[in-house]
Amino acid sequence: MIFVKIALFGGSFDPVHFGHLNAAKEVLLQRIVQSVWFIPVQNHAFKESGGMAGFGHRKRMVELAIAGCKGIKAIDLDENPTYTIDTILKAKKLFPGNRYFWLMGTNLVKEFSGWKRPESILREAKLILFPVPGSERCKSTLVDSSGPIRVNAKAIDLSSTRVREMLSKGQRPQGIVSDRVLDYIKKHGLYK
Repeated sequence: MIFVKIALFGGSFDPVHFGHLNAAKEVLLQRIVQSVWFIPVQNHAFKESGGMAGFGHRKRMVELAIAGCKGIKAIDLDENPTYTIDTILKAKKLFPGNRYFWLMGTNLVKEFSGWKRPESILREAKLILFPVPGSERCKSTLVDSSGPIRVNAKAIDLSSTRVREMLSKGQRPQGIVSDRVLDYIKKHGLYK
């Protein structure tokens, strides 16, 4: 049976930045997977959605950021689920026959056990952990027992929060966010 190794990369992507893109490109470069699917969530379970850009805007910014990136695409799972386990199960149902991985930053390791049905996540998809500064060595008995793949790459100190703060102050985060995304943000008056 031939299957494709796919890393699901879910998040708010509010907005998507080069840290996200670097993680996706690195797992492809290292041939951990054959494809990375960005899946912007409708609502984030651990974040207030009040200040978040609308789903349509975040999805479009991801599409603009990944345009021309081989092996990377944005997937809309039809009202993308809030919870990781639901996202994985929906992807498996809609696109059967693939082997699924879940790509996430090491900064999320400590909170992983508080996610909805974390043991089920680990049964359904293998974790790929990308280094985030200050959390590269974060441990979790639950996560570590699953034998996650830890990506050997340089940790990049970027966050969507930092990007939003810069934009709210009228600064242009050059070299952090793609020009296409920055132009979209300006055109639609996001993060003021």
